[in-house]
Amino acid sequence: MARCRQCRYPAIALFAALLAGVALAQERGDPVGALTAVASFDRAQRVSVGKSKAGKLACFFREQGDSHTLDIGIAADGAFIRLENFEPREATPAPPLRVFAGKQLTKGGYVTDTYTVLQAYDGPIDYFIPKPDSGGFVVVAKADAKAFLEMVARARTEFVVVQSVANPKNPDIVAIYDFKTAAIPALLACAKDRLR
Repeated sequence: MARCRQCRYPAIALFAALLAGVALAQERGDPVGALTAVASFDRAQRVSVGKSKAGKLACFFREQGDSHTLDIGIAADGAFIRLENFEPREATPAPPLRVFAGKQLTKGGYVTDTYTVLQAYDGPIDYFIPKPDSGGFVVVAKADAKAFLEMVARARTEFVVVQSVANPKNPDIVAIYDFKTAAIPALLACAKDRLR
């Protein structure tokens, strides 16, 4: 009978399981691309079908402010969040990474760069920084789109946090304002219908 080497070393097994849910490599690029809406899929839930300049299709929900655009959706590569802004990059977390819905902690009435986990996404992710000089980033969930989108919805009025496992200080963050759990079924239906 074969023995499990990792079973003899529970710490190794635990660390291996932890790494299964985090990104192991930070990559430059943008697998989603800037999206232009080409059709509305569900107006009530603000879900649109978009196309990038490279011709890639995605189903997405858009949040837009004065200084940023945040797309939350599903493309052929997986569920994603794509932040585009013009602010300078403040932090680039080093892999391995984890992503979670987080609440920023305060100390003495001031906000800190520390976050408590409200809901984690435990599947594998890819993390991209398309423009190293700007604060934008892309996170693509490679496994469970529904679980990833539920984590993003849990971050409503708080933050999605991309954090280094080894060095949790200076994470990459984005505030979530409008995205709700009610939009998830529309995104999943759109992906099933339009991204075959």
